[in-house]
Amino acid sequence: MERETILEVRNATKTFGATKALVDVNFRVERGTIHSLVGRNGAGKSTLVNVIAGVIKADRGIVIFDGMDVSGMSLKERQSLGIRLVTQHASIVPDLDVAENISMGLWARNRLGMIDWKRMHERAREVMDEFGLDVDTRRSVRHLTPVDQRKVNIIRALFGGGKFIILDEPTTSLSSEDRDNLFEFVHRQAEKGITFILISHYLEEILRVSDEITTVRDGFVFSNLKGDANTHDKLARIIAGEDVELVSRDPDKPRATEPLLECREVSATFLKPTSTKVYKGEIVGYVGFPGSGAREICTMLYGLNKIQGGDVLVEGNPVNIRRAGDALKYGICYVPNDRHADGIVGIMPIDENIGLSILRGKLKSFFGLLNLDKERSIAASSVEMLKIKTSSTRALANSLSGGNQQKVVLAKVLACNPRLLILDEPTIGIDIKSREEIIGLIKDLTRDGMSVIYLTNDYDELLRIADRVVIFNDGSIVGEMENKNLTPETIIAIRDKNERVAAE
Repeated sequence: MERETILEVRNATKTFGATKALVDVNFRVERGTIHSLVGRNGAGKSTLVNVIAGVIKADRGIVIFDGMDVSGMSLKERQSLGIRLVTQHASIVPDLDVAENISMGLWARNRLGMIDWKRMHERAREVMDEFGLDVDTRRSVRHLTPVDQRKVNIIRALFGGGKFIILDEPTTSLSSEDRDNLFEFVHRQAEKGITFILISHYLEEILRVSDEITTVRDGFVFSNLKGDANTHDKLARIIAGEDVELVSRDPDKPRATEPLLECREVSATFLKPTSTKVYKGEIVGYVGFPGSGAREICTMLYGLNKIQGGDVLVEGNPVNIRRAGDALKYGICYVPNDRHADGIVGIMPIDENIGLSILRGKLKSFFGLLNLDKERSIAASSVEMLKIKTSSTRALANSLSGGNQQKVVLAKVLACNPRLLILDEPTIGIDIKSREEIIGLIKDLTRDGMSVIYLTNDYDELLRIADRVVIFNDGSIVGEMENKNLTPETIIAIRDKNERVAAE
């Protein structure tokens, strides 16, 4: 059955200086569908949806929404028609409650013009019941699960009259179960006639949830395909414009007999007394929900989560890690899961970002001055090794695509020559080509003896790269095994069972 077109973009062109972000783009979306936009970072996806939403104006071309030319309308005017952009980073006010977040800018008022708090909560409860979110309207959004925070974001858009919702990387940092939960919610809204554009780098979820898929490459719309007409490999080739070989672990790699790192009954916030080891040259995958102990042991090893008990040994020697500087001294480096908040300083150049981790080490010259020549040399080597796409190491970090920003974060820690590299969701929000380049680099580094803890909720990716998997639940290890014939389903079953599985 043919659906009605709700949005059409005709011959949209947009340039930023010498960069052609969009080139004569033609794009159409049908009402009540989930239409996915895929492409590498910097391909033009964000520019296209910003043109649709009215955040930026195209140099040429028109946008037709619900039969009306909205090209000359502002962001606010397009919002009043029902076009809403839900950004990658949940735009919530954490310390306000659910009703306050949903009603933001659309407060219920009494006859005196004052906020009618009772009516506001009643309206919030009504709209939440309508859209299927069962949480207390008076609960602080800070205390909601990540998936419920995303739902609050979407419901706020719907509450304000949204009928065309753009979801930019909505599943970043969500577990596979939370992703399923969120998309079940989105599907229910689509069945009611709400239209969604979905931007995501997770090709598996794109293939699973999309009615149509549009690929953007170098500012051009390359294809517009039905969701069931693709495979992962086919879509990856279309996105990259070339064959992309998925990196996999070497199953015959010999395992070292001596551990680089050993934890003996260590405990910390959300981590009960736990013992585990990481061997030299090994990639260990850590799995667990927030608060399960998986991320907590990682931040503890880097001095961000205070050790409350137990012992940490590096190459058999007890170490005292109280802060990040202590961890660096022992060769332990950490790549955080949120590169924007904790990984890069966007307004600083690439070379200065990379140099931040070695200011007191390699870059310190006589009289405590910085060796700027060495900083630029290290940055240039990093750009070449990690294939960071930039015109200059002096380019600002926030001018780079997400994948290249993540490479800068990785370059910053690699400049410290770590013995243990802790990677917390290292490929979140980056395109498939950059992802495989990063995974390939990690694999190569372990051949030289570096050890890696790889924390991620992307279990397909994890099982391609990890030599061993450690599963956490409720502050304890509930599974620890070699990566032999493991599947995502096996990992989920062990994680949720909450009964310890002995290491093989």
